[in-house]
Amino acid sequence: MGRAGGVKKRVVTVWLVAVLLLCFQVQVQVQAQAVELHYATGFEAHEENGVTLLTVHRPWIGATADFHYLLKKRGEKTPPGYEDCLVVEVPVRSMVVLSTPAIGFLTKLDALDTLVGLSAPSRVNSEFVLRAVKEGRVAMVGEGSNLRVEKVLSLSPEIVFTFAAGSFRDSHPKLLEAGLKVGLVAEYMENHPLGWAEWIKYFGLFVGKEVQAEKIFNEVEQRYNSLAEKVAALPEADRPTVITGAPFNGEWYVAGGKSFLAHLFSDAGADYLWKDSSYGGAKPVDVEMIFARGQNADFWFNPGSWKSVADGRAVDMRFQHFKAMEERQIYNNNRRGNASGGNDYWESGVIAPDVILADMVSIFHPGLVPDHELYYYTRLPEK
Repeated sequence: MGRAGGVKKRVVTVWLVAVLLLCFQVQVQVQAQAVELHYATGFEAHEENGVTLLTVHRPWIGATADFHYLLKKRGEKTPPGYEDCLVVEVPVRSMVVLSTPAIGFLTKLDALDTLVGLSAPSRVNSEFVLRAVKEGRVAMVGEGSNLRVEKVLSLSPEIVFTFAAGSFRDSHPKLLEAGLKVGLVAEYMENHPLGWAEWIKYFGLFVGKEVQAEKIFNEVEQRYNSLAEKVAALPEADRPTVITGAPFNGEWYVAGGKSFLAHLFSDAGADYLWKDSSYGGAKPVDVEMIFARGQNADFWFNPGSWKSVADGRAVDMRFQHFKAMEERQIYNNNRRGNASGGNDYWESGVIAPDVILADMVSIFHPGLVPDHELYYYTRLPEK
């Protein structure tokens, strides 16, 4: 081939490498992460061809299909090839919300002005939203089997946010059938408290506040992990035992060892008595088993609707022999409930796991956070 041929071959090789590098750079530009996730596993978002592709995974237990969204800037054309995606123009200007946690996320993002419809005010804690309902600026549309699809249609929302459980009560099939755009919210499927909170980035994409969502989450994450690291230095012997839940209609649902609540107990320095169970969420456990295992627990958390120790004693007189009841170490997450029944724990609490953690640490190890006042939790009075 000779020197000239060798030079030519090297030139061609360099050219090919340059082309490949250019293609790689273009690919990076075409498909890149729209949001960076560290804890949430229920959704992901990528930028591609000038739009954002958003996928919601396993939005309910047993779900077999993902839900795909194409978010494009208002007024821009939809690129071809994304026929399986639900197209949504962003930022969204009007929405109906059938999920209480969504209100917490939208509040933090200063985006409640987009709200035009709501499922029911009975579970809402936000004074802003309740006032908007009273003044007629936000309409009631019902929920589940009582959802008024015609009312939703009359509001002409650009999207309806709801959750699903995989049952006949799910509202998204009838909403989609009516031609409405539905955003599935599945933060409750996350097993880490910061995974719940990270869904603020999901809403940030829809309301055009991705940067603000990232900043809010980063601050929550820093505060949460800073406190968790302080607690982690405690010796195992200093960890009090804790049980959770209460019987309801003959069943006692207990949070699993992989649940967000189990994560909170662990990070708060408590020995959760169901920490070794392999499931997330909550499952019914034999009541007699709880009596046997939980009778000597130091603390009792989240006993449902109880507002006093007397309420618990009225359910079953055997509870009076529980150590936690004898010593009145029962705490419920209803400190910020309102007269209509709205509990802020399930509203603003989803984006404030750092505050929930501080509450728990204050209860289990008060010396670590001496200046903290309980925000979501309250110690049940005797009567």
